[in-house]
Amino acid sequence: MPICVYLCYTPGCQTKLERWMRTSEEGAQAEMECPRCGVVMTCAWTGTQQKAPNLKDVTPPGWQR
Repeated sequence: MPICVYLCYTPGCQTKLERWMRTSEEGAQAEMECPRCGVVMTCAWTGTQQKAPNLKDVTPPGWQR
């Protein structure tokens, strides 16, 4: 499930919306209305979920187990 970020570039507004979409294509095609000024925003960025690393398996540089 990708997250899609919508940005409003209206001077003085600059609102950011984040929405989870079923597909990145669906998010890219969606147009969201800005809750502050009403301007229609398009998708500025899409990303996908990544599994968080298990910190027990990560060794910082310079450390040895």
